[in-house]
Amino acid sequence: MSDQIDWDFADDDAARAQIGAAVGYLLRDTVGGARADLIRRIIDIVRDVADGVPAQPNEPDTVAVKQPAMSGVNYKAYVIDTFRRDTDRWRATIRRSDGKKIRVASPAAVLDQATIAAEAMSAEKAVEFAKKTIDRGGLI
Repeated sequence: MSDQIDWDFADDDAARAQIGAAVGYLLRDTVGGARADLIRRIIDIVRDVADGVPAQPNEPDTVAVKQPAMSGVNYKAYVIDTFRRDTDRWRATIRRSDGKKIRVASPAAVLDQATIAAEAMSAEKAVEFAKKTIDRGGLI
């Protein structure tokens, strides 16, 4: 893709529709931590365009090179997804593999998914923390 393309849109609504279609295309079939990472990258692209930073299509994806997100890790009756909050700050979300709600012991709540409170230095460590949370019985 070239950053030299100059689109002629009929109006602002047509431009927004194209942006919406492109974002929808990029997000199709993504879930959990991978979806959150992709949304962050899309926001970064928009910020770069707004700041006048030229696109770098051949530049490697530094997020993927440094530390890939781990999504869909099955453990017991749960699925664990990770997401990066900041540089070297990873968290994990836990959801039931059968789609049922999760009861959290402390604070008492019923949720679609639970996010672990501990931050980790890597996605793998966040998964490890999530497994410990499951093993401790904090989720029902």
